[in-house]
Amino acid sequence: MKSVARGVRVRPRAAFGFTLIEMLVAIALLAVVAMLSWRGLDATIRSRNDIVENLSQTRELGKYFAQLQYDALNVVAPEEVFGAPLRMRPNELVLVRHLGTGSGGLTQLQVVRYQLKGHELLRSASPPLSSLSQLNDALQHMDTFAGVVVSDQARAMGISVWLAPGGWTDRQAIISDEYARFLSTHGVSTVATRAMPLPRGIRLTVTTVAPVAEYVRTVPLGR
Repeated sequence: MKSVARGVRVRPRAAFGFTLIEMLVAIALLAVVAMLSWRGLDATIRSRNDIVENLSQTRELGKYFAQLQYDALNVVAPEEVFGAPLRMRPNELVLVRHLGTGSGGLTQLQVVRYQLKGHELLRSASPPLSSLSQLNDALQHMDTFAGVVVSDQARAMGISVWLAPGGWTDRQAIISDEYARFLSTHGVSTVATRAMPLPRGIRLTVTTVAPVAEYVRTVPLGR
């Protein structure tokens, strides 16, 4: 066993490790990586939320268009209301539809309104109506109808009606004239009058704000 001579000092081995500067650099790099990772995660979460919101809005608009199709298929004949069973104004569509049979076997009607009010897309409907006087009163007080807001992200609504042979039109005066001409000539809808130039379809266009998109649906009018 070797011995160390007296009076000779042994120099200790150098200690290995990170210096303060190296530690600070490592911490700074970790902070940068963490910040970049958080930004990526935040962007992923935001994208997922946008997708979920868009799908939800698309689903609600799908229900809105499906309800419009059902209402349009059940629209009344012009002779039942002695006039046009549909009315168009900017950002508004009004239909008079069959609702069913009430007490006593009387056919009940209902007024439904599709409307864009501000950024809110609404559908409202009257209570069951069993007489023309009730119908006329309902048409005068549509703001009192119970309604449902489908979307609060709508920017524009476009409404047009198919009228042969001219095609699509958004002018209510033309539609009312065709219904009036039909009633004065025929009076009652029959199999022979199916080829008459009455409105046969409705095209509804909804433009949303967020996301910016245009939804178009065309539905047949009447059975």
